[in-house]
Amino acid sequence: MKDYVICVDASVDIAQDYITDHGIVIIPMEYMLGEKEMIMENRLTDEQLTAFYNAMRQGEMTHTSQITPYYYQQIFKKVAGQGYDILYLSLSSGLSSTYSSALTAAEEIEDEFDGLKVEVVDTLAGTGGMGLLLMMAVRGKESGMSVTENAALLRENARKVCHWFLVDDLKYLYRGGRISAATAVAGAVLNIKPILKIADDGTLVSIAKKRGLPKASAFLTDCFAASVDKSLPSDVIIAHADCEAEAKAAKERILRIFPEANVQICGLGPIIGAHTGPGMMAVIHWGNRNYI
Repeated sequence: MKDYVICVDASVDIAQDYITDHGIVIIPMEYMLGEKEMIMENRLTDEQLTAFYNAMRQGEMTHTSQITPYYYQQIFKKVAGQGYDILYLSLSSGLSSTYSSALTAAEEIEDEFDGLKVEVVDTLAGTGGMGLLLMMAVRGKESGMSVTENAALLRENARKVCHWFLVDDLKYLYRGGRISAATAVAGAVLNIKPILKIADDGTLVSIAKKRGLPKASAFLTDCFAASVDKSLPSDVIIAHADCEAEAKAAKERILRIFPEANVQICGLGPIIGAHTGPGMMAVIHWGNRNYI
């Protein structure tokens, strides 16, 4: 069986040590902080993430750029040139065009390299959800799965990843065009924290509104308790945008609900954080994402 390399978008949230230890190839992504163009090739350190979110708090504008098919071609070509097939995990097609760009690049690279297989998987996930699927992909590879078998496993399980998000400041969703100005103002006045999830089509949808951060944070763990499937992997990722204290409190609540859970706290990278702003937190795990 031909060996293969696992690749993933830089928008994934998981420990950098895990990426390094398992030889994962990161597809770099671009974002803007103020007037400065940044390229994310590896996970930012906690100190860099704090600086990024502090800049947002101080009014710096942020946005991200889409990856072009040509960009993917260059990275895929480098891996293919070393004799490997490729398993690529893309940010949800409901949140970004990276999946379609990667498909275009994969077709062209397969035409160029005789016998090459490039499996592009739409994770229908973001942030730590991609991290959970990445861990599944690594386990699949280590168990001897072929690149095609592994891709099929990931597609079969993608909709079993639950993402429960809270957003602390609605102005960032307003800037991204996801809510109206009136909703953003009303939310700020009333201290409303929206709760969102990633739906089966990979899009972000609102599921609830809670007044105040304590109630919103507690609701995330209520969602976990109601939807977790303990027959699936016990991995849980809590992603946070510079609100580590809330993330640690959420971890404690999750471990009371599911003591065997393997809970990892991870800083939210700038690719997603540019759109959600500081104070965002997500509880991400295996289970029923459609219980609510």
